[in-house]
Amino acid sequence: MSAPRASAARCAAAGTVTLLMFAGPGAGAARADDNGIADKSAPAIAAAAREAMSGLTSMRMVAKVTDPSGTTALDLRFDARGNCVGTVTPPGDSGTADVVKRGDDVWMKLDDELLRAQVPGGTADDAIALINGRYLHGTTSSPTLSDFAEFCDLDFYKKEFTSKPANEQLDKGARTSVDGRPAITVNSRQDDRTGTYQVSTEDEPYLLRIQGTEESGERVEATFSAFDEPVQAKPPAPADSVDLSELQ
Repeated sequence: MSAPRASAARCAAAGTVTLLMFAGPGAGAARADDNGIADKSAPAIAAAAREAMSGLTSMRMVAKVTDPSGTTALDLRFDARGNCVGTVTPPGDSGTADVVKRGDDVWMKLDDELLRAQVPGGTADDAIALINGRYLHGTTSSPTLSDFAEFCDLDFYKKEFTSKPANEQLDKGARTSVDGRPAITVNSRQDDRTGTYQVSTEDEPYLLRIQGTEESGERVEATFSAFDEPVQAKPPAPADSVDLSELQ
């Protein structure tokens, strides 16, 4: 994935999160196993979700960002300490990158298919032989790895979760479930941007899923889980990685 594409996907996801994070009435008695959020107004649901997400220490995000160039898929776990582990799949069905991040250190392993897509001309075979199935190791300041590392920034997403877009129109939808977890639906519209999100109706009112369409036609789908669970971001053994400086 090129740096511009990585940034575009991240910004598209961010824009949709901002749109969806927040008037419509709600009434009725809460079920015994509910946190009561489903019976609140749409602004109250939004406020509760913002507060809950702002206190997160870690989570898992499974997302797809689709635009004319294709679909970028993400499956990442990250925490407030800078740990991250998961996969990034660029558009075009051109392979997958495994990502491990601890603090400012980043390890990224591109499969052969993705290496062939990223390395120009006839040098792909040489690159595959040189890397030999190992992780590329660098830091968050490396141009090669920085945009991949940005996907792992929990603080970035928390800022988006706690923002409140202007001129939005919200209405509360039906109860539903996300991966077996009960939730309440809220629909959103802001200018030509539309979206739907689900907030958990048990335990903390975490945001469980977003689905949205940007003005440009970009579509974003994302689910969130594993809230406040430890992130096991174990770096590969030295023999299983190669420093980027050695390849330059």
